[in-house]
Amino acid sequence: MKKLLPPIDLLLELEVRSKKNARGLPQQAVQTSVWSGIAFRVGGINIVAPLNHVNEILHYPNLTLVPGTLAWVKGLANIRGTLLPVVDLHVFLNLPPIRINPQSRILVIDQGELVVGLLVDEVLGLRHFEPEQRVTRIKKLDPAIKPYIHGAFQHDGQIWHLFDMMALTQDPLFYKVAV
Repeated sequence: MKKLLPPIDLLLELEVRSKKNARGLPQQAVQTSVWSGIAFRVGGINIVAPLNHVNEILHYPNLTLVPGTLAWVKGLANIRGTLLPVVDLHVFLNLPPIRINPQSRILVIDQGELVVGLLVDEVLGLRHFEPEQRVTRIKKLDPAIKPYIHGAFQHDGQIWHLFDMMALTQDPLFYKVAV
């Protein structure tokens, strides 16, 4: 009959056998920093915005019109008891007004004291880009949108323009809403 080992000796023997039969750890893959953003479309232009620039995505809500405002101010929405001004990004960028359809969405942005909803044609979900997909040269853009585009990515033959929400909300024109 074999003598039983004390528990500590048994654990030490298991450790020695495990190390002897171990194959080693798998090689650790080099991980690149992937840029992720919310993809949306405005006037046929593919756009991405940094994830931390968009707080929420909403379906088109019921709006209360605000008299005496410019055409790009769609109105106010009551979102869970908070009034949210909604802006038609098309009209602000000198494009024809968005035709509201089931794909139309509101991107809620919160830039300090300014919380506003941007009406866009559609939200296309998350997009992830590798650093080598960054494009340094961007083809001609409409002058109305150019100040808000700060780079681009190319993926599957499509250009995704990087929209800077902070540049939009810091533009003095964005605050001139009265007629």
